[in-house]
Amino acid sequence: MELRIRTLHLLIGFLMIWGVAIVVLLTGWQKSTQMVSTVPKFRIGSKRYKDIRIVQHVLQEQINNGTDGTIKADLELLTHSELLRKITNLGPGGTWCPPNCTAHAQHRVAIVIPCRGREEHLRILLQHLHPFLQRQQLDYRIYVVEQAYKDVFSKGQLLNTAFLTAVSQGNYSCVIFHDVDMIPLNDNNRYDCPEQPRRQWEGIDYKGNGKYRTPYDGHAGGVLAISIDHFNRINGYPNAYFGWGSEDNDFSRRITGHGLNLTTQSLDVAKYRMIQHRRDALNRESRRRFHLLDTAKQRFETDGLNSLNTKVLTQEDRGLYTWLLVEVEKEKY
Repeated sequence: MELRIRTLHLLIGFLMIWGVAIVVLLTGWQKSTQMVSTVPKFRIGSKRYKDIRIVQHVLQEQINNGTDGTIKADLELLTHSELLRKITNLGPGGTWCPPNCTAHAQHRVAIVIPCRGREEHLRILLQHLHPFLQRQQLDYRIYVVEQAYKDVFSKGQLLNTAFLTAVSQGNYSCVIFHDVDMIPLNDNNRYDCPEQPRRQWEGIDYKGNGKYRTPYDGHAGGVLAISIDHFNRINGYPNAYFGWGSEDNDFSRRITGHGLNLTTQSLDVAKYRMIQHRRDALNRESRRRFHLLDTAKQRFETDGLNSLNTKVLTQEDRGLYTWLLVEVEKEKY
């Protein structure tokens, strides 16, 4: 009898211990499930999200625009009318400013694009450039400057004329001179106003194969940002060059010759796609470029903004940009 009682006590004790263990396990499982339920359920890379709608938005953003700021170069050719229907938020003459402009515009920028006989390339560039500038919340206006008559191309005179026109029409902080065939490929390539003159590009993809050519030291062509004060200080571009070659090298020497630095950006962000084209027959190699480059320093103070002798024949609001038709001073040699 005593043995049976002891056995019964042991059984009851065992059952009580087992019951407590089950309770503890159940309580721990309940807490763990509650904790797990507070952890975001969806993951993209190292980030977790609670709401599937957020995940869908993030994924779409990654598709449309790479997480590192990468932009896909779309070379689809739209007509001018199609572009106007696509880009509907512009002000007169290709202007744009973020809402509550005074408070939210990061910089006030004039974009100057020299162009002759490159209307198709211009439309491709504008399709990219307007959204690109707006994502950076810039207060900007795009000027397209074209040389009148079938004379040898004079890039320096065109850029100087567009610069003086822009500063007479708006309180800009800086100007960005932009070749018509260069498409920026990264949103982190800032088109704001630099403390020192800045070459915007460090690599150009000429064939769309992801292989980038880098510039030689001191190259100041392609796309360049410079403050209004600095451009005035160095007397602008030289006017003496006609045709292709060396005017950008001369301009680079003006920058450093006036105690300024030509700054650059990282290749990771300063990438461009080049639109392939043939050189304009009226933009032949400059016959005097080497002589002019050798004597560049002697002309810093006499050849530039202060010696400009051009005439704006037409200024026209073309919706996507302000068009300037300019008569340049003819080549003297």
